[in-house]
Amino acid sequence: MSFKNKLTLFVFLGVLSLSSFAAWEDQTHLISKDGAECVVRGIKDDDVLFRHKDPQKCVEWALSNGLNTIVLAGEYIFDDRIDVPRPGVTLIVDKGAVFKLNPDTKHSTISFKASNPDYWGMIPFIYNKGHSDVRILMFGELVKYRWETKERGRQTMPIIFDGRNANGDCGLSGGMMLVTGRATDSFWLIDSSDVEVPIVALDTGPGASLVLEGCEDCPLGMIVNLALDPGGKTGETIDLNSRSIDITIERLIGERSYEIIDCNESHVIVNEAVSVGAPQKLFGRGPVSGPRFTDRRSFGTRSLNVKQTTILNDAIRAKLIHEVPSFPESLPKFTVKTTVEIDLKGDKKKRYSKSVHLDLSD
Repeated sequence: MSFKNKLTLFVFLGVLSLSSFAAWEDQTHLISKDGAECVVRGIKDDDVLFRHKDPQKCVEWALSNGLNTIVLAGEYIFDDRIDVPRPGVTLIVDKGAVFKLNPDTKHSTISFKASNPDYWGMIPFIYNKGHSDVRILMFGELVKYRWETKERGRQTMPIIFDGRNANGDCGLSGGMMLVTGRATDSFWLIDSSDVEVPIVALDTGPGASLVLEGCEDCPLGMIVNLALDPGGKTGETIDLNSRSIDITIERLIGERSYEIIDCNESHVIVNEAVSVGAPQKLFGRGPVSGPRFTDRRSFGTRSLNVKQTTILNDAIRAKLIHEVPSFPESLPKFTVKTTVEIDLKGDKKKRYSKSVHLDLSD
């Protein structure tokens, strides 16, 4: 290639790169509080593009009109759940953002398949129904709500990816769920394929940090369930409720878990399972029981391959250390890192870390 042609190619690639960067800026919205209202702005200036008292409307408007939406620090009270409106979008909930639900409004629910399906309704705070290549990065807090009477019950769930469809297969594929924020309930993938979950790390001791039903080919990174109190116990780190295949997991970490992994009618390979303190039980392998969300057909088999098991019997306490960048200053390229730091007897420590590199200009 001649020097002239090389120069032309270099200039072309430079122009293309600048064009991609400009496109990223044009496709990014910031959401913040303005008194009692919520406002949407672009990343280049302070002009208000959309305003509403209900943050649900602002988030859905931003996702409908751009590829990237960042909800900045503040307390947001939602009348109903956030419905992801289309594929290929990214939603970031900043580490200072707190999501609450208005208890006095009507809420949209999803239910288990059961003889009385509406007896117990789930209200996902963030709900991705059938949209592929959606990324949700949750660094903030999702506050739990629960109501129960003799006739029925309702409760919030943090985030659900739901690919159920009439064909009975995986109705969504691709995308990412990443959680370093605070929640006290499980995060869910239902009938979904190829969804990356590099980190779900909770220190509130939920029943399970992550639940999968009817999923395929999902690469999972570091999934953590630590107790709320030092020396406490947790439920399950991950629950493979039923009918998931070709699931790979880098590392599971549970603190004195009831079960680090519950594998029901699923096929999974785990690189390492780590127990902080002596577990109540390491691995559960059982038949399918109780109501389920998934529409996938039963295949009646299961396999659990755990390549390495580490039991830290001399663990005293454990904590999460999250390194999350500031928004919007860190955009478009940034790194998120979570470390599980474990204090052992004899003034020793053990650390497990996972880093994720992201680029909103892709």
